[in-house]
Amino acid sequence: MSLKQIPLWKQPIKVKISLKEDHELVRLEKLIDWDELILLAMNIREKKKKANTGPVTHFRELLGAVVLMSIKKITYRDAEDLITHYAPARYLCNLMDSSWTIDHVTLFEFIKILGPEGMEKINKYAINLAVKNGLADPILMVSDTTAQEAKIPYPNEIGLMGRYISMVKKLVRKAGSKFKPVKEKIKEVHRKIKALIKTSHIFAKTPEKKKNVAKKMLRITDSVHDMLHKAIQEGRSPRSKTSKELSRITEIMEELLPQILFFIETGTVAAKKIIHLKMTKLYSIVRGKSGKRVEFGLKWGINRIKGGFISGFLADGLKHLSDKKFSIEAIGQHIEQFGIAPETYGFDRGGYSSRNIKKASKLGVKHVGIAPTGKKEWAVSKIMQKKIKSERAQIEGAIGTIKNPIYGFNRPDAKSTEAMVTYGHRAFLGFNLRKMLREMKKLELQTT
Repeated sequence: MSLKQIPLWKQPIKVKISLKEDHELVRLEKLIDWDELILLAMNIREKKKKANTGPVTHFRELLGAVVLMSIKKITYRDAEDLITHYAPARYLCNLMDSSWTIDHVTLFEFIKILGPEGMEKINKYAINLAVKNGLADPILMVSDTTAQEAKIPYPNEIGLMGRYISMVKKLVRKAGSKFKPVKEKIKEVHRKIKALIKTSHIFAKTPEKKKNVAKKMLRITDSVHDMLHKAIQEGRSPRSKTSKELSRITEIMEELLPQILFFIETGTVAAKKIIHLKMTKLYSIVRGKSGKRVEFGLKWGINRIKGGFISGFLADGLKHLSDKKFSIEAIGQHIEQFGIAPETYGFDRGGYSSRNIKKASKLGVKHVGIAPTGKKEWAVSKIMQKKIKSERAQIEGAIGTIKNPIYGFNRPDAKSTEAMVTYGHRAFLGFNLRKMLREMKKLELQTT
């Protein structure tokens, strides 16, 4: 028989905790110049013309929460819980002597205001801090490209049409009277579409049968689209969120329906095909990997400077550029951040062309180490080749690391393209802050 030990006194809710000086969150709090980050966040808020009404924005505390989320794989609600009850997290957010705490909605809204631009600037601050502390040197830079996969279903024609009908059904429930004809028909249409999707997945075993199902779905989807388009044209300009969303997806389907028809008739994917009804700027990236020939999301350029710190950039307008264009864009990004071109630069053979070698030299790069194709000669000496190859091997490792779930770079829980980009820059920030802490610790051990 086991006896349960009964405490004589109730445990206190309020406790005193002493933090260890070498805890990573304590060290981070002391390492970062918070005044600089506060000024950065205030400027971004001002640019977005956010009115200074309502409660005062706690910039210092919220920036601490952003840093916390970058180095730990946590949701907004998890961040709220940690900052409320975990002493090192409270210390990082400057809340040890405060009764105020951060709720998940406030944190979400703050990160939304920061957006991709703000998160990128915070990451650049972290890299500059590493350079300032002698942990990194922009004299050498290597670059590569990688895909950031989106958390979306496989974008086949059947799935896209099915999701469109489901979205219309959900939206017209709350829509005005001008969408009454669509409301009356959509229930019956939705049942037919569900039955056709089931037929395609389970019973249509041959390509010909699948093609016939897709044609039937296209006719039904096209008729719903025409009804919506007519209702929008007859009514006034959309004012409510529901009407605006219906107008938006109608415009998207105007472009997507011919692309679907093209695939059904030819079996070939149309150029610049839309792969998601909400995140329309995503695209398919052919990688040729074993078991994963195509990835769906965004293509990033990754820059790694001497010391191992990384930053990422996207093409203007989130375009899907070739490696040749990315290889020169990478140098431009480096110049924009540090004010000078790297003396030594490396990129893989995907970026090679004699024109790119000349362009890189004109931008100020002394040793252009873009790997040549075929039997062409390198533009640098053999000693420099060896050095660049060594650095390039390490960028592959860095890309593999940011794709670890702890950083949330790949398949982020994002509902918009802008949020995906924000998650991307936050992953680079988390990688760089963790690396900085490790390198600083090594320096401390060497000096003791």
